[in-house]
Amino acid sequence: MFTMFYDGRCPLCMKEIAHLRRWNTAGRVRFIDIHSETCRREFPQLDPAEAMETLHGEMPDGRMITGFEVTVEAWERVGKGHWVRWLRWPGVRRLSPHLYRLFARHRHRLAQVLTGRQRCESDDCRNG
Repeated sequence: MFTMFYDGRCPLCMKEIAHLRRWNTAGRVRFIDIHSETCRREFPQLDPAEAMETLHGEMPDGRMITGFEVTVEAWERVGKGHWVRWLRWPGVRRLSPHLYRLFARHRHRLAQVLTGRQRCESDDCRNG
């Protein structure tokens, strides 16, 4: 199974995770909040600081992937990959690591502009 690690305190991230969970009817993606005890216990090799900077995912063979590759992999596995395949186009793929780092660095500020919430504390992103 593919495991997607996410920032459960990021309102924008939680919106994407909510969509992915809704379409994950076959259970092909496991979602792990990087702030959770489950993450610390089951994935001690995942550096929390790195996970805050770049989206991480673990392939079924144990290989870690990062950035937009995680996004595309998750959407592919829930059957909606056609919506994000453009992220793998050659020009986009070359720029994507830089674009993703820029997004990740400013996601909380962007969330505040788009949702009025910069950051969620504990589980309040899940509660509205």
